[in-house]
This record gives sequence, C-alpha cells and structure tokens, in this order.
Amino acid sequence: MNVYEDIVNCFELKRGDRIWLSSEIIKLVLKFKKKKMEFDGNELINAFQNAVGEKGTIIIPTFSFEFSNDKYYDILNTKGTTGALGNLAMQREDFCRTQHPMHSFEVWGKDKELLISMNNTHSFGIDSPFGYCLGKHVKQIILGTDYVHAMTFIHYAEVTCNVPYRFAKSFTGEYVNADRISEMRTYNYAARKLEIQPEERFNRIGSVLEKMGISKKLNIDGLICYAIDLAKSYPVICRDILENNGENIYDFNIPREDVFSY
Repeated sequence: MNVYEDIVNCFELKRGDRIWLSSEIIKLVLKFKKKKMEFDGNELINAFQNAVGEKGTIIIPTFSFEFSNDKYYDILNTKGTTGALGNLAMQREDFCRTQHPMHSFEVWGKDKELLISMNNTHSFGIDSPFGYCLGKHVKQIILGTDYVHAMTFIHYAEVTCNVPYRFAKSFTGEYVNADRISEMRTYNYAARKLEIQPEERFNRIGSVLEKMGISKKLNIDGLICYAIDLAKSYPVICRDILENNGENIYDFNIPREDVFSY
C-alpha cells in the first residue's frame, strides 16, 4: 500500500461511488515534502479511481470565468481556476470536460458520457452537473481546504430556493468546442446583488452538517479533509435559507430580514 492509497482509504469509499474531488494542492505538496517525497497528482487521481472502480464516477472542478470576463472560452485549453488537480485531469485522456464555460468539471467513469452530454445554459440548473450531484448522491471529498473554498454545491441550493440576493445574469461570447468549432453562445450564471454585499460563511453550515453526521471531518496526518453527502446536505441548506434567512450561509451589510424581504 502506498501513501496515496493511505489517504484515499481514510474516506471508506465503495466500488461504484460517485465523488466530487476538491483539493488544495499546496497543502498536499507540503504534506509530502515533510515525508521527503514529491507529490504526484496523477497518482492521487489513480488511487481514487482504483477505490471507486470502473462503475464509479469522479468529477473534478475546472471552473473558469474567462467567458464572462473576456467573452471567450476554449473547452480544451481554457484552464480552470479551482485548483491544479482539475487542470491536471484536463491533460489526461481518460477525463473529459463538461460543457458549461463557467462551471465545468473534468469527469471520469461510468457517468462520463451522461455528464459531458449535459447542455445546461445555467450554471446551477437542475439539468446541470450540480443537479446530477443531488440526484446521484455524489459524495464530495475535500482535501486540504474548507467549505468556503470548495462547497460550490451550496449555490445550487440557493438557485433552487430562489434566494433574493442572487439573479440570473447572461453572458455571450465565443465558444470553441471539442471539435474545434467556434460559435457564439449565451450562458447564465447566478450573480450576487452587490448592493447588499453577501459574504460567504459556508463554514457555519459545514459545522451544522458535521453535527448531523452528513459531513465527516478527517485529520489525515495533519491534512484537514471532509467527506460530504451532498444529497443529504441539500435539504439542510434549503431549510437554513427558507426558515433561517441563511444565517449559516451568508452575512450581509443590511439586516438579513430585510434581505429576505427584498
């Protein structure tokens, strides 16, 4: 057994599991450096593949805002801004990228074709990979970072609950697909209403999920990690939004009661 398998085994994954893999590579590099070893992201990905098997599925975020900022996106070459592991997966032949230019994932496994065929125009539509995470009981694995920096699934709950501090904003730009065909496309994203300055406080809802046993916090030789059942987290997040005015999710520059009567 190697050090990569040691890490993966801590999550007690089963064959056929569907996982969303988030990571902070710097923390992993430092962990390996202390052991006088060089970190290899491909070996980590391989270890997760071995754990879930050919009937499992792995998704790794490759979110990018080049399309919204610069009006251009190349599905094969626009790098993600959500960590080196996703960009590493982009270089592998066994992974493919989902289509939305702002919230894409590199995907591998049984459900790869299902995921890359999704043509959702809204980042967080029910027909998106985020909807898939709910419907297919995806487990999110977070390595070396926290809920604020990794639990983007909360935005899916916000959209389905129609929160008053977000609105659908459209962006149109040049899109280069996997067949190298360029065309103009329009996509939507759930933008924040900046006038009420919503500040993410996702670690609060993370603590709630831990107390309920929906998220499990692990300390793997000094590396703080989490394993979250996203389907079970969804009603808890929605309840906080609908019954608690998002107390455990956001702070605002005006009273939250005023936000939710906006």
